[in-house]
Amino acid sequence: RGGGSEVAAEMGCSSAKSTEVVIDAVKPAVGTQDAAAEGAGKGSRSSPHGTTAAAPSAVTAAPPGTVPARIQGLDDDPKQPFMGDVLVDQVDSVNHSETEQRRSRPIGSIYMEDVFQENPDAGMPRQISRDSVGNAISGRMGTKTGYKIIKNMAKYNRGDEFDLLVLGAGPAGVKAAIEAAGRGVRVGLIDPKASITGAPTGAHSKCLREAVLSGAKTWEEVKKVAVAATKSALAATQRQLRTFLIEVMHGDGAVESLSSIQFTPAKSGDFPRSLKFDTLVIATGSKSNRFPPVKFDLPGVFDSDTITMIDRLPEHMVVQGAGIIGLEYALIFKKLGSKSVVVVDIFDKVVPMLDVSLQEACKETMRQEGVELIMSTKFAKVEAGEGSTEENPKVVIELEGGRTLHCDTLLSACGRSGCARGIGLEKLESEGLKVGRGSFVQVDENGYTGVGKIYAVGDVVGGSLATVGQAQAVRAIRACYGSGMLKQEKGVRCKPFGVWTIPELAWAGLNEDQATKEGIPFGTVTVDFARTIRGCVTSEEGFLKLIYNSDSGQVIGFHICGENACDLINFGAEAVCDGDLIYDILQFVFPAVTYHELYHLAAAEAKLRIMHKGAHSLEAATAWQRVEIALEKSCKEEGKSIQEMLVSSFRYFDLDSSGYITPEQLKKALRGLGLNFDDDQIMQMITEATGSEENENIDYEHFLRIFHADSKELRSPSKTEPRAPAQEAVAATE
Repeated sequence: RGGGSEVAAEMGCSSAKSTEVVIDAVKPAVGTQDAAAEGAGKGSRSSPHGTTAAAPSAVTAAPPGTVPARIQGLDDDPKQPFMGDVLVDQVDSVNHSETEQRRSRPIGSIYMEDVFQENPDAGMPRQISRDSVGNAISGRMGTKTGYKIIKNMAKYNRGDEFDLLVLGAGPAGVKAAIEAAGRGVRVGLIDPKASITGAPTGAHSKCLREAVLSGAKTWEEVKKVAVAATKSALAATQRQLRTFLIEVMHGDGAVESLSSIQFTPAKSGDFPRSLKFDTLVIATGSKSNRFPPVKFDLPGVFDSDTITMIDRLPEHMVVQGAGIIGLEYALIFKKLGSKSVVVVDIFDKVVPMLDVSLQEACKETMRQEGVELIMSTKFAKVEAGEGSTEENPKVVIELEGGRTLHCDTLLSACGRSGCARGIGLEKLESEGLKVGRGSFVQVDENGYTGVGKIYAVGDVVGGSLATVGQAQAVRAIRACYGSGMLKQEKGVRCKPFGVWTIPELAWAGLNEDQATKEGIPFGTVTVDFARTIRGCVTSEEGFLKLIYNSDSGQVIGFHICGENACDLINFGAEAVCDGDLIYDILQFVFPAVTYHELYHLAAAEAKLRIMHKGAHSLEAATAWQRVEIALEKSCKEEGKSIQEMLVSSFRYFDLDSSGYITPEQLKKALRGLGLNFDDDQIMQMITEATGSEENENIDYEHFLRIFHADSKELRSPSKTEPRAPAQEAVAATE
């Protein structure tokens, strides 16, 4: 360490103190005894950091394996890190390899080995004077004022001014921070939680579900699964935050203005301070709704946020709300061993956004597992039971209608609302920022609030799914720091959704009710898992339902029930987004022995239904098609028109000239054509021809419709017209 006002003046610094330079050896020294003796003769002085340093002319030897020191203190305050690095006061005693040392360097740090000159005689780097350091820095910058440039650059990497501040470290907030930091901007991430895992709200139920599938029998086994998942998520997120040099600040943030936030550290004793930002991303997430008459201060009463704090297996459980969260927890706790689980909902449908087929499958699963559903019913009163304690909670619930439920655990899962209150957004309402229904911030397709450079993403804008929030975060950052290509890209109009019940439910696109409301002519095909090779091997139950435009064959919706449904739905979502036809799906080649075969089977059946104009039974439609093909061939051979052949054909089937074809007559006539069908197949053909299961005979008009002919153009054959010789021969044969 050296001083001197002339050096300070030369380097443009205000004082000798401000130019403190920490110089440590970077390689194992050779000839250390001579160097030490020389250094001892030159004297020493006290370091401002409490260490003793040799004079600049001394050559200080370093023990083997020391860490290369940075050039520090080139600023007005030597206690501040240089270029965002950690101040190095003395040689690190930890033994690291040179490769590890280089790998661990923070971006922007300046190292001794970047500016020293080797001394071949001594076999070690010589100590460098301030003049050499200043000249080296200036030389590398290409100007004598290079140090000033570096000094200005340094202030952008420390202090209370950020390019981007992210408020909230959930999946959307972490994604926004990483996306921006990867573009080279300085990012600060604010969150009150002590541990940043980046996990979504529903991660807890997924851990419990995994415990069920892994065969957990006790609550301790369940906790092990949850703890392991938390550790993995924490490690992965922390690794990403370190990789992209994101500055995490634990505490609360409240917007002060269009360019500043008041940050209150979570650590007691630390004072609040104002942080400046160029861009702000609000990703504060959502919270569980709390409605009366539920009293959430009672022992044993939880909402969808506090249920993560439960530390026991409920014996008797009541769930308020038959939505996604409520049904997930109801099934999971019942499978974990709860004696009774009752789900109560004010509406008449479970998970209203589901297609009717998935709703029915969900209710059937509940019935099989012993979960009771009480629909179209409100809570009238919630009170603590006699002798209720924190250790032994008892809850009494009175329902409208007079029924009373007793339980030790009540979970209220009645939807969620945005965490947009209490973070200072009301100060921006005069600027145009709007918080709408459900406390969700109103934004455009890029997450822009319309105010300053403030964006909002994730649950706080109604993202509802972690993946949706992450996609919003990426889009918002691209809008801020991207190349401008975002405006030329079309948005995704279809997103996949999943419910992690057991088994899983997933969907993408329209359901039947939505297609009906939009006036789309549609058809449906349902294929069971058992029809695939994979299903035959695993014997797992489930199905895939395809909804398609019955005119064009365009895919408009997929709905899946069964294990891995949340993975399988991704292909369907992409097909709906791209506007694929069922014929496009048939061209795609899937890996063998996978449940993706369901897509092929559904598309193939939909193709046949379109070919047969919305056939109810493909078997019956195929049989009629065989008759139609035989009819067309006869027309060519006989040289007759289709009109003549249809009249002759009806008279051929109508053996008693009654004007109707009975099941027995149809069976005999088809047998005469070489087609043998049993009675059930014959009735399916009649139903296919007439469009109703109530009709037992086929009249002339229905007969023509099978062959897509107009009854107005073809007169009905007269009962008095003579039979053709061929028809008489067939009748005689029968």
